[in-house]
Amino acid sequence: MAKSKKKKKRRSADPAQGTPEKLAVADSKPAKKRKAEPKASLIERTSGVVETVRQFLREVRVELSKVTWPTRKDTIASTSVVLIIVFLIAVFLGIVDLGLSKLMRILLS
Repeated sequence: MAKSKKKKKRRSADPAQGTPEKLAVADSKPAKKRKAEPKASLIERTSGVVETVRQFLREVRVELSKVTWPTRKDTIASTSVVLIIVFLIAVFLGIVDLGLSKLMRILLS
């Protein structure tokens, strides 16, 4: 009885692993080319852009209708508070600036 000797190929657990030669051959295969899609005409592209802009503006209108706008009285009150705080901070920084400039003159003389 003659035994036939067949070499068994060893398979690694990860099919991505292989010898560098095999990997190089696999990497050198050209990618499949996609069929060129017909280009859309200028009118079709423009109408798509116009429709997108219209949809955006519709959504903006819906969102703005949900906004709770302040009354005139609320707006004046908020503006007054901001102006008073800005004035107080300006006065504070002016006093600190004068004090530091006098201190520097004393130290440098």
